[in-house]
Amino acid sequence: MMDEVRWIKTAGEVELQKQAADLLDEAYLEVFPTIRPGDAEWEVHARLLASCIRRGFGWAHGILNSSANHVMYGGESDLLFRSGDFVRNDYVAYLHGYAGHQSRLAILGSPNDEHQRGYDLTLEVHRKTIEKCQPGVTAGEVYSFVFDEFRQHGIEYTASLVGHSMGPWFHQQEPVLRRDSSILLEPGMVLAIEPQRGNWHLQDLILVQEGSPLLLSDRFSTDELFVIGQG
Repeated sequence: MMDEVRWIKTAGEVELQKQAADLLDEAYLEVFPTIRPGDAEWEVHARLLASCIRRGFGWAHGILNSSANHVMYGGESDLLFRSGDFVRNDYVAYLHGYAGHQSRLAILGSPNDEHQRGYDLTLEVHRKTIEKCQPGVTAGEVYSFVFDEFRQHGIEYTASLVGHSMGPWFHQQEPVLRRDSSILLEPGMVLAIEPQRGNWHLQDLILVQEGSPLLLSDRFSTDELFVIGQG
């Protein structure tokens, strides 16, 4: 019963989630341009956590790895970023108990054609998934939608979820957008949407409402791949 009560957010809770999302995006926008070839993963991770704390978050955690690191979610290592590496990240930062929770893909140096095609596909599926999250749709239907979208491009989607609800303190709670889940999406749910494959990972916070969802994490534009070291 408590889980179901937490699915639906009050206007005040939505505002806190929005504030947290904005502050986390600002931390990304501050730190990403400072990354240079030769920086260690742990050094960049430390700068991002420091930025979050300076902005008023009570606690922050997450991952930040180079695409050359094949052990994702294994912690930040001494591995050095190189030109052409993606910056793979997934952070949660808590503001008064409510979390900003976004992932923003960036690359050191100019992307090649393969990088650009991969990003364009990731962004296309990501935004279609957001639009799919409307009242009356089940969490399982959203998962199946993502699975089918990638299969049309010859890609087998293997991740166990494509998103999840946001809750106070513990960020990942039901409804989890996973295979065969029968939980119906309802107005007032705040969801983290993250159809992902390998290093290709975008994540946004949305508010489910009548009609198209409202993008809460809009401070950092994902219209284009974020390129570090240009200009």
